[in-house]
Amino acid sequence: MSTSTETKKSIRGGEFLVRETKASEIFIPEEFNEEQKMIRQQCKDFLDKEVFNRLDEIDSMKDPKLMPSLLDKAGELGLLGTSVPSEYGGFGMDFNTTMLVAEVIEDIP
Repeated sequence: MSTSTETKKSIRGGEFLVRETKASEIFIPEEFNEEQKMIRQQCKDFLDKEVFNRLDEIDSMKDPKLMPSLLDKAGELGLLGTSVPSEYGGFGMDFNTTMLVAEVIEDIP
C-alpha cells in the first residue's frame, strides 16, 4: 500500500518558532486520503469489536493468552506495522498515517 499524500519537508524541533512557515507546509487532517481514512476506521473497528468490550477481562489478566491473541489480531490487520517497510511485512505507510493510528489508539477511554 502506498499513500498519495505529497511529501512535505518536516519542521524540526522548535524551528517553527524562529522561521516563517508557509501554510502549504502544514499538514491538516483534511488532507488524509481515502486509504488513510480506511486505516483509521479499521483501527477504530478493531478497538470497538475486540478491545473495548473486554476491558475487564484484560485488566484482570486471568487469561494469559488474551493479550498475545489481541496483538496477533492487530498485527494481522497491519496496525502494529504501519510504518514498517513492506519488504519487512509492514504497510510501508508514511509518518502521517502512522500518527493517525497512534491518535486513534491514544483516544482510548
